[in-house]
Amino acid sequence: MATLLELEEMVRRHKEGEDPFELAIEKWVRIRDFLKRKADPDRYRQAFQCGSTKIIFCLDYKDHCPFCPLEKICFDGQSLYYQIMRSLQVYSLAGALLPREPLIELIESYIRDLHGYRDEWLKKSH
Repeated sequence: MATLLELEEMVRRHKEGEDPFELAIEKWVRIRDFLKRKADPDRYRQAFQCGSTKIIFCLDYKDHCPFCPLEKICFDGQSLYYQIMRSLQVYSLAGALLPREPLIELIESYIRDLHGYRDEWLKKSH
């Protein structure tokens, strides 16, 4: 069963040494899998709630957002992240009536983007 990745679990795992990019990617993989299981407005609301919670980068770069490797996502109102969040709001109201595939495709694109951001960050840090 696909369960959502909560901030508390991410914090615990990060303290144990897990990579913040991998945790962010896992968060969105779990959201995608959670939504694939059932088209239900409540599930979309839960996914919206999970998607809008902070990730480890928000805690690590608190008050220093310009240094965060994901800064351009947070401050661009047209970013894929914001497209997904707006879609989740719409699906929260009418999710059972809308096809899931467009939303799932957006999330899969975002997951690919996160992998790309991670690769860019690793290249810069070496």
